[in-house]
Amino acid sequence: MLYLDSRFNPEISINSGQMFLWDKYNNSWYGTYGNYILKFSILHNKIEFYSTPNFDNWEHVIFRLDDNIQNIFSDFSNDIFLFKLLKKYTGLRLIRQDPHQCMISFACSSNTNISMIRTMLRNLCMKFGTKKEIDNKLFFTFPQIKNLYEASINELCACNVGYRAKTIKSIAEKIITKALTVDELYHSKYDDARKMLTSVYGIGNKIADCILLFSLEKTEAFPIDVWMGRAIFMYYKGLFDNGKINFMNTNKKLSYNQYSILSKIMRSHFGKYGGYAQQYLFYHIRNKENKKW
Repeated sequence: MLYLDSRFNPEISINSGQMFLWDKYNNSWYGTYGNYILKFSILHNKIEFYSTPNFDNWEHVIFRLDDNIQNIFSDFSNDIFLFKLLKKYTGLRLIRQDPHQCMISFACSSNTNISMIRTMLRNLCMKFGTKKEIDNKLFFTFPQIKNLYEASINELCACNVGYRAKTIKSIAEKIITKALTVDELYHSKYDDARKMLTSVYGIGNKIADCILLFSLEKTEAFPIDVWMGRAIFMYYKGLFDNGKINFMNTNKKLSYNQYSILSKIMRSHFGKYGGYAQQYLFYHIRNKENKKW
């Protein structure tokens, strides 16, 4: 059992655009994590955790409670705006995800919204996952990569993933043939790992950065989508007022070169834990616009 405090709030963490397969019933949240169905319940600031099959201390692993959050945040103490966000959204954590689920999840995130990502992933789970029952409620595990590899494009498209079916198939093929392995990605440096991921059909810089940050321990990764572009232009324009980058239409997708330049600037500014900074900025800019999670 843990307690809600300024360092840890699982409810805002799972509702911050990192993971998509969580559902709330009364005071409990149920989440799909690979072959596990996870559950946490909050009552009077007390948090209880459960999983099936058993996953000892999953909350410490998945919510990165092994991170020294005070030391990480102290690295941002000179950034007055970010430091305000750290105090405003207390308890928001990065989530350590299952790499295969993370790859497929963010492949489905291309050019769509969070509601549609959830729909696509739930459809994939129902069609290719395994049924699990908890508290008289039915859930589905995340599909094994082998099942996605063996599925036809038409079967994948039946899950409403659209053109993303080709990316899902490509990821599955690379993993099954061992052209892409979690172990190699995990042990590679950031730039090398990003190159490996972007060599896969359908994975661009932003999706690669999400995978690296949320599942492969590359905490310096700084994913930039339209929302993050707006946040950067709103709060950090001074970092790139040197003429090297000039694009103020924040409703358009960044080009490959724009993304590369901006990503390098932001990673240089925030350092090895820039992914934490990114998550707080992302959470803030969407909340500011009253967007649903």
